[in-house]
Amino acid sequence: MKKKIFSLIVLPVMVLGIIVIMIALTVVKESLVSETEEALESAATATLAAYDQNQGDYLEADNGDIWKGSYNISKSDSIVDSIKEKAGVDVTFFYGDKRIMTSAKDKDGNRILGSPAGDKVKKKVLEEGQDYFSKAVSLDGEICYGYYVPVFQDGGDSPIGMIFVGTDKANKDAALNKIVYMIVGVAVFVMLVCILLAAVFTTSITGSLKKSIGMVQSVAKGDLRTQIDGKLLSRKDEIGNLSRAMKELQTEMAQSIVKIADNAKAVMNASGNLEGTARKTTQSMREVGDAVTSIAESATEQAAISEQASMHVSDMGERIQRTSREMQEMKQNTKAMQEAEEQGAQTLHRLLESNDEVRQLVEEISRQTRQTNESAQKIKEATEIIASIADETSLLSLNASIEAARAGENGRGFAVVAEQIQKLAAQSNESSSRIEEIVSTLISDSNQAVATMEQVAVTIEDQTGQMQATKVITDEVRVKLKDSLENMKGIEESVSYLDSARQEIIKTVDELSEIARQNAATTQEVNANTNLVTENFRQVEGSTEGLKSIADGLEESMQHFSV
Repeated sequence: MKKKIFSLIVLPVMVLGIIVIMIALTVVKESLVSETEEALESAATATLAAYDQNQGDYLEADNGDIWKGSYNISKSDSIVDSIKEKAGVDVTFFYGDKRIMTSAKDKDGNRILGSPAGDKVKKKVLEEGQDYFSKAVSLDGEICYGYYVPVFQDGGDSPIGMIFVGTDKANKDAALNKIVYMIVGVAVFVMLVCILLAAVFTTSITGSLKKSIGMVQSVAKGDLRTQIDGKLLSRKDEIGNLSRAMKELQTEMAQSIVKIADNAKAVMNASGNLEGTARKTTQSMREVGDAVTSIAESATEQAAISEQASMHVSDMGERIQRTSREMQEMKQNTKAMQEAEEQGAQTLHRLLESNDEVRQLVEEISRQTRQTNESAQKIKEATEIIASIADETSLLSLNASIEAARAGENGRGFAVVAEQIQKLAAQSNESSSRIEEIVSTLISDSNQAVATMEQVAVTIEDQTGQMQATKVITDEVRVKLKDSLENMKGIEESVSYLDSARQEIIKTVDELSEIARQNAATTQEVNANTNLVTENFRQVEGSTEGLKSIADGLEESMQHFSV
């Protein structure tokens, strides 16, 4: 239990401490770097604003100096030195990719000028026109955090230079690491304090519980004189409540055991007197029970005979009722069959009429199909005539073309007409071929339709004959169902008479059976009560012996406790 409580306290603290340390090493450090980036960005923007407040364009003079209107940027050492003094950062003005002015100085105290910017810086700032932040910029061998902003001509789109603001990376990282190490140190300190407090707390709880368990074990061994530690009783927490409850339990148990010992002696004395009385009463009740048993056997036999008679009559009644229900169901089913037969006859009649109409329609469709076939034949003959005319027209147009060619220039117009006539003849010939194909398909389909109509007519004739035969059978079934209904009425009257007689017999037998049951029940109840009284006195006799044994056991049990 001590390990569990210690784990429940320490594990969350350890997890929380590890999370805090991880956040300090990642999120907090990144946040501090972001603050450095924002500070450098602000300084770079302010420097750019200081240069841009001068009117005019950026120009390079013949001597290499860079001017912004009337202001010489190459001589602006006062601006960069002032920014470095106030903000603690180095400032550099690049014209193109070369340092023109800077606050950074080498070991000899000379300004670091003329050196170019790196390729990545030139690509991001000068080519793409974007701000750029670097976590590792080399400035005369010293690694710095650096921020670059592009410099544009007034109204221009392409950068003509850039401004760099940087600060010493080692100093900034030292400050950042100091903050991170401080957070980690506080987290570790809090974790150690919590672990120490958890150890003290668990030791206190488990120590008190061990004392309480020892006291309970003493009471379990029968020693009710054990004294509970006063420190445990004076505690204001749950362990103090448990100790005070144990004290009350110890006192109550001591008082109860004393009372139980006195009562055990009294029970032992009373059980001796009760045992003699129970023996005498048991003997008397046995004699009464024998007499009542004889009466009960006679009454039970009478009741059994009455029950059998009632069961036979009831069974007969159930059979009559079941027969009556079955007759009703048969009557209903017969009526339903009769109605169904009538509906079937009507349906057959309507089907016969519909069959005649269908046969007439099939004959009409067959006649129309034949007419269509004849028309298709005529169309085919016409297309053959059109095809022959088209062939002759094509031949005539060919002869006309030959004659037009012989005529030379005078026959040119006639040749054009002959050519058009030849095209028309070719189109006519092609159209007549298509029409002939369509007509052939139509004739084939018509012939097939005629054959199908003939088969349908034969099928309808067969169906009509079958319906006539079915109608004859249906009429015979309807007559027989009517005769069955008449016979069922006579059977129903006989069953009704049997049911009336059955009810009178059942009523009489039930009265006899009820009288026999009452006699048997009364004798059985008297017998049961007698046996119950006898059994109770036997139990009393046995209980007195048990009471003696219990009293002896109580006395032995009391010897286990020390009060």
